[in-house]
Amino acid sequence: MAEKIQSSLLSEEGFESLRTLVPGDTVDLQIAMPAAPKRVRTDYIGMLIDECLLFHIPTSAKWITVRDALTVGNDVVVRSVLEGDTGQVIAFKVKVLKLLSKPSGLLVTSFPKRIESIGLRSVKRAQLGVSVTLDADVYPSDENVSGIIIDLSLKGCKVALQAKPNWPVMLDEAEVTLNYSLDGKEVALSAKVKNHKLESNMVYYGLAFTCDEKLIKTLLSRHTLLS
Repeated sequence: MAEKIQSSLLSEEGFESLRTLVPGDTVDLQIAMPAAPKRVRTDYIGMLIDECLLFHIPTSAKWITVRDALTVGNDVVVRSVLEGDTGQVIAFKVKVLKLLSKPSGLLVTSFPKRIESIGLRSVKRAQLGVSVTLDADVYPSDENVSGIIIDLSLKGCKVALQAKPNWPVMLDEAEVTLNYSLDGKEVALSAKVKNHKLESNMVYYGLAFTCDEKLIKTLLSRHTLLS
């Protein structure tokens, strides 16, 4: 019987999620920079278990700014949608170990120590999500109503929630507050429901923001599943 492959750094569940990534999969890299994080999409190449991960970083001129930011020790948040029966977004933080230009443009990072994930169910083909909790008059005060922002702009967003009997559907023009954590602090975004749609076991809300635009810009710049 073949010996089961395991990681000494990750939980069994986390390691299985990471192993779902296959060479050639597209991932989202968020690179720490002084002014604001830089986000790019590129290809995952592979891993050496408990040692390192590899990503493709082209050497072409338009990638110069990205390559300059990938200094040894800098933080990178990696996000990816795993395709499966339910769909899942995974996110993890690693550090830059080395950036190669020959024989090809390769980024070598540390191996993650923790994997965060959010099930997307039927949202698996949507944009990567930000987890939030929702406060509205229709929800019981003792309920922790959670959802995922699956589309986001300065003017509004689209939020997906599971359809639950004790989570009544919000009607159009209803006021709602989205809460998320930023650097350990709770941030509240006020909005109004512009449209809603029931699909399978999910409810999708189109929301228009009614809060300060600066709060939205912060969310856009720090768009990640990891706090």
